[in-house]
Amino acid sequence: MSTTRRDWLKVVASFATGAVLGAAGGYYAGLQSIKTAVEKTTTSPTVAEAPKTQIGLPKMKIHFIYVGPVGDYGWTYAHEQGRIFLEKTLCPDPDKWCIVETSKAEEVKEEQAYSYVKNAVSGGAHMVITTSYGFMDGTKKAAAEHPDRFFAHCSGYFKDQQEWSRLQNFAEYFIDLYEAYYLNGIVAGKMTKTNRLGYVAAFPKLPEIIRHMNAFLIGAREVNPNVQMDVVGLGAWYAPENATRAAQALVDINGVDVLAFTEDTPAVLRVAEDYQKQGKKVWSFSHYSDMSQYGPNANLTGQIVNWGPLYVEMAIRAYLAWISGELSIWSEWPPERPRDYWWSMKNSYAYYDYKKNPTDILPLNPAVPDEVRKYVEERRRQIIEGVWDPFTGPVRDMQGKVRVPDRTRLSKDELYNMDWYVEGYRQLPP
Repeated sequence: MSTTRRDWLKVVASFATGAVLGAAGGYYAGLQSIKTAVEKTTTSPTVAEAPKTQIGLPKMKIHFIYVGPVGDYGWTYAHEQGRIFLEKTLCPDPDKWCIVETSKAEEVKEEQAYSYVKNAVSGGAHMVITTSYGFMDGTKKAAAEHPDRFFAHCSGYFKDQQEWSRLQNFAEYFIDLYEAYYLNGIVAGKMTKTNRLGYVAAFPKLPEIIRHMNAFLIGAREVNPNVQMDVVGLGAWYAPENATRAAQALVDINGVDVLAFTEDTPAVLRVAEDYQKQGKKVWSFSHYSDMSQYGPNANLTGQIVNWGPLYVEMAIRAYLAWISGELSIWSEWPPERPRDYWWSMKNSYAYYDYKKNPTDILPLNPAVPDEVRKYVEERRRQIIEGVWDPFTGPVRDMQGKVRVPDRTRLSKDELYNMDWYVEGYRQLPP
């Protein structure tokens, strides 16, 4: 394929993504540009076997593999909402305007990832999206065996440059929430009366969760230096009964009055709500989705993620690479780190719309004082505009060692491999 045609397809990919997501042109103008690309460039052998709409648009089959149930109201629920958004956006009319057909598998054990990915490919999937850190190696193995298919894995990494160069059809992606956790921490630091925060963590030694916990504690201690935090580990992403017991112990034994969590159920928020009903002011947050129905009194705010726009962008690029046979449309994006999508609140818009931004926080509980609201909004805008980051130095660890020097920030790789804890922890799990 000529350089001119390849460059044209890259422009189509960027325009179509912006148009269907409302950032450029009209919605159907984006779909029409994809239709034009199909008419001019269809060369891939697997396209001929794919089902087509009445106007000749081949449907790309995209299969999602989940680690938990879609009803967990946490991680998997958020990804399922992203899948639904993807299908509604790129398949508004199944008989006419439709370029994707999606399916899913739930509650897949991490050691079964490879077999599930292989089954998806055998079943006709052109693209497989796996949504758990533990699915990484199995997804990469399948990608190496099927260079004519596309694979995307959530929350992992490329082990080295050689692996990155070899797996041209494989991408890593993530939407990070540490900035939103930091904002929640500011609220927690101002709302606590005991200066004791509690954190229920699925896996407290996982870098993703360390980022969350550290950012939350940094925010709390920024406005209340006397705050300390206790952590209880679960050893599972989905363990509502264990999460309930952990939260109760943090309140009853440790004297905690604000609870945060990184696990995939609303159990911790429910515990806080139960205490509120008993007349005891215990607060908590939503995580990944709006869980406020489980804690209408106790829910202070919450970190929200919207995977839909990222799935649309990846799907459009994979689709155009698929129909044209030009892998670079997929493999050379995003320009700053090809095949390594890492979105955060900096990809959001300053205007408040937590249902459209990739990540944001929910509206604050009426119990939060006005001066706290103003400070949270100021920091939120600074984060989105890129002038502030929670891990802006100086930041010290539990031993007092400076981990982030004064007026510097951590890089993406340093954040992704975080294995240290900031000042202020009173108790960590063994």
